[in-house]
Amino acid sequence: MMGNRQDICILGGTGNVGYAAYKALEKSNYYFRIGVRNRDKAEKMNLYKRDNVQLFEIDLDKSSSVNEFCDGANIIIGAIGPSTKYSEKMLKIALEMKIPYIDPGGMYLKNKYSNREIDITAIVGAGLFPGVSGWLLYSELKRRGGKQLIEIVIGGKYNFSRGAAIDYVEEIKENAAGVPMACIRNGNIVPASSMVPSNIISDVCGLAFLPYVTEEIQEIIYTNEALNIDAYTAVPKEMFTTLNKLYGKNEEIIKYLVKGNNSNQRGIIQFKRISENETKTIFIRGSNPGDLTGKILAISANAILYGKKKRGIFTMANYLSDYPLIDKLKGIKGFEYREEVQYAIKKGY
Repeated sequence: MMGNRQDICILGGTGNVGYAAYKALEKSNYYFRIGVRNRDKAEKMNLYKRDNVQLFEIDLDKSSSVNEFCDGANIIIGAIGPSTKYSEKMLKIALEMKIPYIDPGGMYLKNKYSNREIDITAIVGAGLFPGVSGWLLYSELKRRGGKQLIEIVIGGKYNFSRGAAIDYVEEIKENAAGVPMACIRNGNIVPASSMVPSNIISDVCGLAFLPYVTEEIQEIIYTNEALNIDAYTAVPKEMFTTLNKLYGKNEEIIKYLVKGNNSNQRGIIQFKRISENETKTIFIRGSNPGDLTGKILAISANAILYGKKKRGIFTMANYLSDYPLIDKLKGIKGFEYREEVQYAIKKGY
């Protein structure tokens, strides 16, 4: 870092997420260090043309030093997948170099490390889900009053990179990242009370639903008592059927997910807060989940760079719970936000 210059390191600069993060930040007065596995290949792709960009050949599977890449930087964006293989390696680099770190995945690190072990700002789960999904939940919990039920659906239809497919398999293996067929009642995880969400809007039709309490929701319920939540993951019905047939055949599942080619990609969040007096529905859709995740990383990076820093490891939903995240996202192409409130009709009126 030189003077007031701000340097951003992006690990995984030729991937969809890493490149989208760079594009969202490039018009700001930052300097960029882009970590790529093969520099010659990256240069031929001609993605990075500006004078304020340096390419570095970084292979986390080898013992190549990253000191020059990171030295004096202001933040590291970890966009190399699969997260289950690389997120901890990237976090350790940030810890060694004492540089703030942000990752769209890495939720498992929240349980592996305590805040006492982390002397930097480290944020995990900084994407659409986890990320925006948890932020919505935190935001709506601030408005709580009386008895209420929260219903949240996350999922959609999108293409998988090999890294994302590996993460998906690792997450469903032995229920490592969540609790299936479950819901939250009075702050406790119990067997699911409903198999499908209520009043499914047209954007969500054609998807299969599985009751599922994610890691993100689990963290939130541990800090908020008396919550009632029905949570679902949603995937295309044909994908759901195929995954059931291939259960336990991990490499076949990965190959199936990678070869999928959805021209109409979309990531969706349907959020409902149902109380005695009203039902509030929020619907979010991202037309390209990978690209949108990169842009969410960029927003989060700006929030860290220009906000008051806290030491420890946090989810994005927790760290940015007071940040106007949705307002920032509304200006992004491909991001759609709708909100509706229906009031209960009181007897006697």
